[in-house]
Amino acid sequence: MIFHDDDCTRCGATEDLIRISELGRALCPRCFPEFLRGRVEGTVRRFRMIPKRAHVAVAVSAGSDSACLLHILAATRARLNFRLSAIHIHMGIGEYSDVCHEIVREQCSRSRVSLEVERVDSHGVRIDPIAGWPVCAVCGAVRRALMPRVALRIGANVLATGHTLDDQLQYMLRNVLSGRPVSPAPVLQPTGFAPLKVKPLIQVPDTASEEYVRLAGLPIAGEPCPRFVPDSHRFKDVFDLLEQRAPMGKMIFWQVLRKVMRPGDDEEDTCHDCPICGEPTTMHICPICRLREAQEHCDQTEAESAG
Repeated sequence: MIFHDDDCTRCGATEDLIRISELGRALCPRCFPEFLRGRVEGTVRRFRMIPKRAHVAVAVSAGSDSACLLHILAATRARLNFRLSAIHIHMGIGEYSDVCHEIVREQCSRSRVSLEVERVDSHGVRIDPIAGWPVCAVCGAVRRALMPRVALRIGANVLATGHTLDDQLQYMLRNVLSGRPVSPAPVLQPTGFAPLKVKPLIQVPDTASEEYVRLAGLPIAGEPCPRFVPDSHRFKDVFDLLEQRAPMGKMIFWQVLRKVMRPGDDEEDTCHDCPICGEPTTMHICPICRLREAQEHCDQTEAESAG
């Protein structure tokens, strides 16, 4: 059941109620944004995600989750005493990436946040499947490699990403099915190649971030990425079904899994400079340079075959 389903749990209003079962309550459109901001701020405080006077870089993509996170952090930065910037990775996927770029510029303008944009093509790589890696895996690897670099470059000591409750649950289930019972950490300590990494939306379901964005009138990408492969999010349906059958099931499941699974390890602290580009990495060659070499080899092989 959904608790307090008949009226707003904050003000008692009975019209236009927003019922999101993962939150266990009904809220009116006026109280909902304040409630969600309070939940995110509570998460930040509980897990000590943002030190006082920190410089936080929030990764924005033009999606609803990162739009929600940017707007909430902008609303709480004075109270929590931190500086806020945004970073966006332009993935070079034609018109779609150009549209996303314009959308995040508008988001940042509304929240009065500076924006730093990094273009994938400036590193000599592109978002294409290669060597058994599907396109979404390549995209994720490139984002994970570039976001910390950009954050450090602009002087940020905290990198905030829009991973939600749904994202955490899917990650946990994939780990369980692969025989690796590791729970993703809400906070990853800084290393020689990355700032402190935090996930302020881990107690916010996708439906709540979408509703927040709708009520705030924030611009977001209207269409999914043209390269998106639905199978990459196949476990989302598992938890959506759980929530339908057992309201608040997602939140309870997440809380229990965090207790029984092994906490995720911090990223390895030892690193060295990539011999090709000079960027710090824990691997012999950094992920971006390895991808560039693989794509150049593939292009050369195809050219020879065509010749």
